[in-house]
Amino acid sequence: MLNFVIAVVRQYNISPTCVRVAVIRYSNTADAPIRLTSYSDVSSLVQAIGQLQLLGGSVSNVHLGLILLLNQVFASNVVRPNAVLIAIIVTDHLSEPSNLITTAANNAKSRGITLVGVAITGPQRVNVNYFFTIVSNRWLVQVGDYSQLISGARDIIVRRYGCFPYTTTPSPITGTCIVKFFGNNFYQLSYIHQQSRPTTFIEQHNCLKNNSFIKNY
Repeated sequence: MLNFVIAVVRQYNISPTCVRVAVIRYSNTADAPIRLTSYSDVSSLVQAIGQLQLLGGSVSNVHLGLILLLNQVFASNVVRPNAVLIAIIVTDHLSEPSNLITTAANNAKSRGITLVGVAITGPQRVNVNYFFTIVSNRWLVQVGDYSQLISGARDIIVRRYGCFPYTTTPSPITGTCIVKFFGNNFYQLSYIHQQSRPTTFIEQHNCLKNNSFIKNY
């Protein structure tokens, strides 16, 4: 699990003005040993992640992690203005629909947080159909076991959520958003500008949130 987290964060430009990372652990309880402001470079962040211990416990309380995410990790006094907020939920145990989880997920999404799921399906303890209802836009990656996390999930997540220079001003949509789907778990995003310049991350994010700009082909 921790190797997967490290493999993902190594793909990004970790800095106070680009990608900031927090890590939440959840089991019987939930905590956030790494906060958004804890580390400002990838080397120190990776070292800290590698020293984490997984929480022991008999249950997987996803809703506790989501509540902590909403109330503390992504608190309004912590996040930057106009920052794109993304949470990746990795679990091998989400067997039954839960009002607690559904409510916590809906509260997070209503605050503009994009929820992305990674399901380890081998133990057969994940209700994939229910997981699809929790995440944003059915963004769920499925792998058979933990050994497949890096090969099966890292690149998909990184391709979807690349880091672009942070801006304090939201970028308007001035072009056409095209999304090409390859099954349920992967898509290719193209944003065609009216101007000749790179696509910003906020434009990609807004493009997907605004359904009137999405076209399947």
